[in-house]
Amino acid sequence: MNGETTISIRPFPLGGSAVAGAVIGWLVGQSLIWATVGGVIGLGTAFMIVVYQVRPLVATTVGLGAGIGAYLGGTIVEVLCQPKGCAAFETAAAASTGVGALVGIGLVVALATRSFDEYQDAINRGAKPPTTGCSTGDEPRSD
Repeated sequence: MNGETTISIRPFPLGGSAVAGAVIGWLVGQSLIWATVGGVIGLGTAFMIVVYQVRPLVATTVGLGAGIGAYLGGTIVEVLCQPKGCAAFETAAAASTGVGALVGIGLVVALATRSFDEYQDAINRGAKPPTTGCSTGDEPRSD
């Protein structure tokens, strides 16, 4: 192998997660729009787990946050529009707030997970754990 990385995609977890997400989306919004949103979120969560090898708990948390963001964005537009009058706007709002929530929550979770991993690595090596460099105020003053 010439240093190339190959990615093995297993279709069952991806397809199963997309179907499970679509069912959950249907139960939340009882429409094709929400089934589609749920399916995409389920597929994205499984994709993070299978392809990028993100921990399942972390990927599920990020996917759930994206789903909640999508639901809130779509629901706000639904409340502002006439009944059954703004399906395209609901979909756009759900998609944009879902992606925003995915990126925002994903960044925070990634940084927190990395910090925890660095701390555990330092502990396992027997080194002093990394700190923020902030003073606790317990050191004697050198005036």
